[in-house]
Amino acid sequence: MGLIAQRIEILSKVVARGMTIVSAAYVLDLSTR
Repeated sequence: MGLIAQRIEILSKVVARGMTIVSAAYVLDLSTR
């Protein structure tokens, strides 16, 4: 495991969390309209 591999793993986790938050906010926005 190199530093680059670790960085990619962390980045993918952050991106996945961000996508989850964005999709949840989008669904909430749709339901409030």
